[in-house]
Amino acid sequence: MVGALGLLLALVLLVGILPAYAQEMPPAVPHYFAGTVSTSNGPVPEGTVVQALLDGVEIEEAKTYVTVQSTYELVVPGEYSYQIEGNEKTVSFNVGGVQASQTAIWQSGGIDDDFDLTVSSLPDGSPLDFLPFDCFAATAAYGTDTTGEINILREFRDVVLLASEPGSAFVSLYYQVSPPMADVISQRDFLRTAVRVGFIDPIVALLDWSHALWSETD
Repeated sequence: MVGALGLLLALVLLVGILPAYAQEMPPAVPHYFAGTVSTSNGPVPEGTVVQALLDGVEIEEAKTYVTVQSTYELVVPGEYSYQIEGNEKTVSFNVGGVQASQTAIWQSGGIDDDFDLTVSSLPDGSPLDFLPFDCFAATAAYGTDTTGEINILREFRDVVLLASEPGSAFVSLYYQVSPPMADVISQRDFLRTAVRVGFIDPIVALLDWSHALWSETD
């Protein structure tokens, strides 16, 4: 009798608890995409913006830039309800403002690490929404983009920063905020010297000293 009452009580509690959990869906894990980016004429230029959209709506967080190897990687956040049958969301991509040929169904926790994007061409041979993947502040400080110091900064960017999601996010933020600063630096000799000697040179010296630790060639 006691066992039967205990079983009945457990069933009552279970029936009362399950609906509450059913209404609280677990948080969604972003859908990861990575691959190459190209046009019918060849690779897409370094720095071309790749933007993901969900059902035609741009997702601000799902934005990245083509690397020097003509590759990209980004994560597309979404809602758990997107997984419900009949309520799926389609992921599409814009490359330099041009819609790519490929689309996908958004999946929580989905991993597409060989998802190559192609566009027929880019307007006038160059991207619409383009940020040249260059070291703006360093170029302004040195007065040229061909110095050895800038080359080691580019190498660290490509080998270390762009190899991780936080690093890629930092690079994306840098290329959004640094051009205005570079314009100011390039127009004032004392600022160029101050930035070069007090900021860029110490970073370059540290990267040069630790080159063997992070370089792909060592």
